[in-house]
Amino acid sequence: MDNIKITIPKKSKYISTLRLTTSSIASKIDFDVDSLEDIKMIISETCVFLIKNFEENEKPIEIDFKLRENGIDINIKDLNLEKIDFDEENMSIMIVKSLSDKMEIQDNKVTIMKNIYL
Repeated sequence: MDNIKITIPKKSKYISTLRLTTSSIASKIDFDVDSLEDIKMIISETCVFLIKNFEENEKPIEIDFKLRENGIDINIKDLNLEKIDFDEENMSIMIVKSLSDKMEIQDNKVTIMKNIYL
């Protein structure tokens, strides 16, 4: 299992770069085109949620990718926060939950799991 860590400034102008990088990483483990699009949407919606709902942005956002044989685990951590308070009705949260196989928010980290279904 390979691990890849990316750190980006907490600014919306870097989300497109993160989407491209995410697509490249996920393509290495045989996701189909629809699943690649889902993963890019998951990443961008999670980052948009953090950027729009929490103004503190002095520190970056860390994204950890854990590649598995049958999928990918993604941990997105906002280093500006100790705890993420969120509303289950938030549109970004609902999108991420609907596209991922598992989503969990704990402390200042969002954990997402996406599996490959062959």
